[in-house]
Amino acid sequence: MRRENKNKNLKQLADEFINSLKVRNMAKRTIKFQRWKLGKFLIFVDQRSIEKPDQISKVIIFDYQTELYHAINNRGRPNSVSSQNNMLATAKSFTAFLKQRDYIISDPALEVQYAKTPKTLPRGILTNSEARRIINAPNTRCTLGYRDKTIMEVLYTTGIRKEELNNLTLNDVDYNDGFLRIIQGKGNKDRITPLGRISCRYLENYINSVRPDLIKDPYNNHLFLSSRGNRLSANVVWELVKKYAKKAKVKKNVSPHTFRHTCATAMLKNKADIRAVQELLGHESLDTTQVYTRVTINDLKEVHARCHPREKDKE
Repeated sequence: MRRENKNKNLKQLADEFINSLKVRNMAKRTIKFQRWKLGKFLIFVDQRSIEKPDQISKVIIFDYQTELYHAINNRGRPNSVSSQNNMLATAKSFTAFLKQRDYIISDPALEVQYAKTPKTLPRGILTNSEARRIINAPNTRCTLGYRDKTIMEVLYTTGIRKEELNNLTLNDVDYNDGFLRIIQGKGNKDRITPLGRISCRYLENYINSVRPDLIKDPYNNHLFLSSRGNRLSANVVWELVKKYAKKAKVKKNVSPHTFRHTCATAMLKNKADIRAVQELLGHESLDTTQVYTRVTINDLKEVHARCHPREKDKE
């Protein structure tokens, strides 16, 4: 039986959709971005005087996909294919929700296919020398410098995301046995990742000798703290990595995610099992991890071209 929807406009149904994500225990960050992306779709349909769910047709969804293709983002560039698909995915999730809840008879977005995503390699992967130079750039004789050094040691040794690092608490660190607990990482999943010997040493020193100089609120359990004793804000780690990459005179475009790419590539180069790397990074699909194998193959081709004697023959 189709639900009575005469008294519910799209804004009200959008709120119901967002609430359904909360009921499903989706991560707060995920819900935040879903709300933002759905807002873009609602603006699009509102500009076409669409107020009720049964007014959303297949043509409207196709038009929205075309709009995403031609749109220019905040940096003055066209949206990437993955960004276009990401935005479209939220619109498709919304119409699927409307169909599941019987607000519409059929899902108008069901047959709309995503754009083919080009297979690209991770950019700006660091060499061992570059990674060491950046990690060694902070002045460890001062409190914030030692904190920054510890942050980058953890990023490089574990390959965790910057959001995961920001969420770490004291309870998540086991430097005696060498493990880090990632609570509600991407996709709301928990995992345990090993810590390297050097990062364990820095974490132990930071927690016991450096963090006490930063703490203001004894009930603040976050691992990494600002100079005011607060949890690090969202962009601090990004800014720190940029700062020390510049200090180390590394010309590549370095971000916290660069350490993640570099960690994975280095592990595979050193013959790590790809499923172990998948577990380390918390990838849901092995396909996501496979991209790093293409990087190592490219490196092997370069070595082959440079070192094989047949490549030096002129024919």
